[in-house]
Amino acid sequence: MNDEIEVVDSDARKSIGSARLVKTNHQFYIHWNGLIMDFKGHEYVAGIRIIDENYLFIWAFTIEGEPINAWVLDADGDINHSFHAGNAIAAVVMNDTGIWIGYGDEGIFGDGISTEALVCFSKEGAVRFRYNREVRKAPVLHDCDVMYASEKGVWVISSIEGRLVYVHANGRIDSYPMPRHLLDCSSLTIEDGVAYVENEEKIYRWPFKERKRAEIVES
Repeated sequence: MNDEIEVVDSDARKSIGSARLVKTNHQFYIHWNGLIMDFKGHEYVAGIRIIDENYLFIWAFTIEGEPINAWVLDADGDINHSFHAGNAIAAVVMNDTGIWIGYGDEGIFGDGISTEALVCFSKEGAVRFRYNREVRKAPVLHDCDVMYASEKGVWVISSIEGRLVYVHANGRIDSYPMPRHLLDCSSLTIEDGVAYVENEEKIYRWPFKERKRAEIVES
C-alpha cells in the first residue's frame, strides 16, 4: 500500500478491539487488531462494524438493488455469509439481538426491505425484525441515519414527529418528545435516561426521562 490511504470507516468495541476499513489504489483493506486483510467482495464498500471477537460486518451503500451488499467476515478475512441488506443503508449498529440497519429516505421510499425503515438481521442474513411491518402506531421514520444500540434494542429519532424512540427487539416502543433543535443531530448516545446529542459541533446533555431541558456540555 502507498501513502494515499483513505479511512472509509472504523469501529471499536470494549474488550474486543478496533477495526478500520481503508482504501488505497482502488482496493479496500481491513485493519483489525494488528491484522491487515484485503476485501474484494465489492468495488465500493461504505462501512464496517465489529459483531463480536470472531466476526466483522461490511456493507455497501446502494440504491440499485444489488443482490449482495452485505458481508460477514471471520477473523481471517474470509466471507462467511453474504446477503442483500437493503438499499440506501444510512446507519448500522450491533447488539446481542442482531445487526440493526437504518435506511435513508431513498431506501425507505423505494423498494424492498429498506421500505421497513429499520430492520434487524442475524449474521446469516435472516430478518429478525421489521419496523414498519411489526410495530403498530409507531412514530414515522423517514430517514434513519442516527442510531444508538442498547442491550436489547435500539434508539432512533423520528424527526418528522419530533420524538426520540426506543425500539425493543420484541417490537415494543417507548418514545419521548424531543427538543426541535436536537432532531437534526449527527450522533446520539444514551446513558441511564440521559441523551448526549451532537448537533452543529455542540454536545448537549438531555435528561429526557426526567423531562428536563437539554444543556450544552461541550462546544
